[in-house]
Amino acid sequence: MAKKAEEPSLEQSLKRLEEISTLLDRGELSIDEQLKIYEEGMVLSQQCREYLEQAELKVRRLSGEDNESE
Repeated sequence: MAKKAEEPSLEQSLKRLEEISTLLDRGELSIDEQLKIYEEGMVLSQQCREYLEQAELKVRRLSGEDNESE
């Protein structure tokens, strides 16, 4: 899976998710701003999930775990 140049690293995405969580918890944003950063958080969450799934598959392949299940 090729990484797009504009895609943040896993660490950057996790840091931004923490920031988004803090902003939403404070409750100081307008509904429109909350929706906007919630949507950003959902996109980042999906990217992190996909990254971790790919990493898990790679580890399984490297360890030979995939071959044992066949």
